Amino acid sequence: MVKKFPISIVKSLIVLVVATLIFSSVAFDFPDLIKGIFGDIFAYASPDAQKQVIGQLAESCSSLEQGNLVTISQICANRSLLESMKEDCAGYRELKKSNAKIENEARVRESCSKIESGEIENQCNKMQKSSLLPDLSKIGSLCKDYKSGKINDREFFFDVVGGAMPGQIPDSGVFEGYAKFMNYLSNNKLVYFAAILILLILLYLLLMDVKLFVLELAGISLNIGIFIMLPYMVIVIYDNFVGIDTTSILGNMFGEGFGIEPKALISVALLLFLRTYTHAIIILGIVFLSIGIAGKIYTFARKKKSAQKEVIKESSIKPKKKSRKKA
Repeated sequence: MVKKFPISIVKSLIVLVVATLIFSSVAFDFPDLIKGIFGDIFAYASPDAQKQVIGQLAESCSSLEQGNLVTISQICANRSLLESMKEDCAGYRELKKSNAKIENEARVRESCSKIESGEIENQCNKMQKSSLLPDLSKIGSLCKDYKSGKINDREFFFDVVGGAMPGQIPDSGVFEGYAKFMNYLSNNKLVYFAAILILLILLYLLLMDVKLFVLELAGISLNIGIFIMLPYMVIVIYDNFVGIDTTSILGNMFGEGFGIEPKALISVALLLFLRTYTHAIIILGIVFLSIGIAGKIYTFARKKKSAQKEVIKESSIKPKKKSRKKA
């Protein structure tokens, strides 16, 4: 009875360390992870929202091909262009004073407001620090591939968004912490193996019985399988019965939404968690579950057989009643 508590603690630690080792084997690449999440946001949005977004991107492609679109990346890459735009805004102010008619005045007024307030320069500084300048030549080629039918809507969206993603994790804030944490997991796998070995030795010393040790390992295997697969199954069930919906997030990304719904935030969190489940992890989870279930079946059969033997043994040693002879 005294040993049950330390045995339970050791088993729980083994489950935790093994599960952590399995998930740490996934080499997360932050830019690819973010690109994947954006792809998921598009895939789990409503068809109408998808069509609106693709329509906007296709319109931008047309403007880019015609040379009518001046992007933030072009302005940031060419400071002389920004100075020229400032001069144009000064000319606009002079024309405004003389009450001259100005074509597309609302758009000009909005652009000049951003330029003169320093908003554009601030955006350029942020983009340069985090390497968020997209490859315009690549986006142009994507537009051609999409129009020619070489890529579908989802691939087009994914690749356009991917072109604007940073090539590496910025060395600041939460991103720096993320990088350090992932590097620690990937560079210290020997620590996990050593910890598992020590815990297994400790478990055997507490049991001091090979058969019991093997049976406990089967139970640990079942717990590891449950630890890995239960969250995955819960998300799959949620998707089937409630539904993952990212429509409001996709709409807000392109100025078409009216606020983000709580369900959409939950959906993104679930999609992000699902990104940790590679095919290898799912297979390992199933393998651990199978070994654990097989061990439980064997234990049940063994206990049943032992109980039957006990019944037979008790019946064989039970003293027979002597028959009384008549006088």
